[in-house]
Amino acid sequence: MKNIKIFLIIISAVFITISCKDYVTGIDPFIDRIEDSRLNNPSQVPFLIAGVKTRFANATTQMNNIADGLSDAFIFDQNVPNATYPTFRDIDRGQILPDNNSTRAPYRAIGQYRFYADNLIERVNKMSISDNSLKNQALYTGYFYSAYARYQYATYWGNAKTAGGSPVDGGAFLTSNELYDQAINMFKEALKYTTDAATIRITNSCIARAYLYKGDYANAATFASQGMVNGDAPFQALHNVQESSDYWGNSGAGRSQFVCDFRFKAYLDADPAEANRIKLASKLGNDKVTTYYYQVKYPANSSPEDEMTWQENNLMRAELTLRGQSAGDPLTLVNEVRASHNILPLVLVDLDVIYTERDKELFCTGNRLPDQRRFNKWHLGAETWQYFPITIDEINSNHNL
Repeated sequence: MKNIKIFLIIISAVFITISCKDYVTGIDPFIDRIEDSRLNNPSQVPFLIAGVKTRFANATTQMNNIADGLSDAFIFDQNVPNATYPTFRDIDRGQILPDNNSTRAPYRAIGQYRFYADNLIERVNKMSISDNSLKNQALYTGYFYSAYARYQYATYWGNAKTAGGSPVDGGAFLTSNELYDQAINMFKEALKYTTDAATIRITNSCIARAYLYKGDYANAATFASQGMVNGDAPFQALHNVQESSDYWGNSGAGRSQFVCDFRFKAYLDADPAEANRIKLASKLGNDKVTTYYYQVKYPANSSPEDEMTWQENNLMRAELTLRGQSAGDPLTLVNEVRASHNILPLVLVDLDVIYTERDKELFCTGNRLPDQRRFNKWHLGAETWQYFPITIDEINSNHNL
């Protein structure tokens, strides 16, 4: 009898196991996600490309917004209606802790799209793709956005208040110069996979900016001279209602955690034509007395955001010539930018003018923070952060830190 019971138990267990297996393998695929193995197919490459670009846009709008918050472009004041986040206040003051939630999110988001870009390269190189145009598009995308993530690590993150750099993928800490070098090499690798003239110029402008921020003016001039030209469409981060603009949501019409420094209104008062590139709206403070100004360069949650423009490339060329490199006539280059906004020309250009023109032209692009460091015009005290500290999540998970 005992043996019969044991036999029945074994038979029942086998039956249940088989039934469970049939049940699990018989279900329909997920409708809200895709299994990793299904991505190893050429038909999924456009999906992978779109995923990298979407993640890039989500990370970059967050990164640029808080970068402007740490710089002197934006201010945080609780007299502004709905300005309530203490993490934004700490960013504005340059007193940032590694567990600041408003910095943890963009750091994580950069890591995510960096992973997807690196992973795209790896997947595509393992696939047999008959469509050579699609393969090149995927490899360009992978290398370009992998480069851009490393450029962002180098420009915005650090392990000390005035020392930039970051780990990548859980590795050892890399200095800003090391990360710029990685970014530049990856941008150059991306160029191998495109023959489109406009795309090549965009990539060259991104290389030039990395060299400029690295302080390598000779190479910056070389690539800026091969960069974007008047009439080129901007390279943008594209948004939608699901992946919306953080400038709109935290520094604009959606909500104004940050507002613009009052000097931007002063620019408009001095020359009303500046409103063609410095777009502001106003609101009354909680005290019903103070008027604040917030950006409407990106007026909607789906507004695309400029990441590289021919105007920025012109200003780089003008600056580099003033720094002793041959990149064009500074006055002509600057006035070409001003003319694109119907602003009257200048009669003199020097590095101080370049600094101010960049402030106006690159309004709400995240460039003010590195410019303040480069031009030695930091606005906060000596013991404040000029980079964002590596986040507590990275510190806790990375044994190299």
